[in-house]
Amino acid sequence: MLFNDQGSTTPPALLAITQPAHALISGRILAAWGAPLHADTVLAAEQHDIAWLDWEVSPSFDPETGRPHFFRHIGAASHAPMWERGVERALAAWGRRVALLLSRHGSTIYERFSDRHRSSGTIARTEDDRAAQAYLARHRQLQDGWMRALGLEAEDVAREADLLAFVDILSLVLCGALPAPSRLDVAGRTVILKAVAGTINAYSLAPWPLAVDEIVFETEARALPASGRFPHQAGMRAWLADPSRVTVSSRLCRPE
Repeated sequence: MLFNDQGSTTPPALLAITQPAHALISGRILAAWGAPLHADTVLAAEQHDIAWLDWEVSPSFDPETGRPHFFRHIGAASHAPMWERGVERALAAWGRRVALLLSRHGSTIYERFSDRHRSSGTIARTEDDRAAQAYLARHRQLQDGWMRALGLEAEDVAREADLLAFVDILSLVLCGALPAPSRLDVAGRTVILKAVAGTINAYSLAPWPLAVDEIVFETEARALPASGRFPHQAGMRAWLADPSRVTVSSRLCRPE
């Protein structure tokens, strides 16, 4: 789950967004990409957090924050099995190419960001390391087999995986879940990301990579209590059962 501080002084000041909802923004960005992309690449971006579907329905409670766990505070020992299941679902639903890209996205996470996916404590960190390494070893074999069967070159798959990682981070920024980095790398070039002055959740990219001048995203979210936390897990469960939602708007635009 992601948390978006809208910068508001009145409720709802803090919003919770599911990871599958954030993934849809990633897909919309690639759907408007300025160069031709395979349809399965766009689909993989849209569904790259399918591994978290079950968890988002019934998230774990973080007693330190009084909220559902922020996704980066969950260790690999917990989410590597979820990634395994997500890849299996992708394979069953859409076939090998989408499963390959989701599998590679999991590998990217465990290779690049392993320090952000470890629980606290020596024992937990060791278990997280083992889970991450086991995923990488198993999925390296799966990915090699799928690439051969599909006749894909490793360089092409690596390029698509890099693109998926790029729109993943960009979408997290648009959802307010991560601070905006000033630079991002994609397709062998550096892209400058800037917040649009005087607006909330609006950013420009240079050089502009999309075929349209602007995209406006609307994402459903849940408003957290004014305090930003729940007193206990039961309170969080009651909040999850409430159908109330609010809409979060964000914008990606060509630099002026």
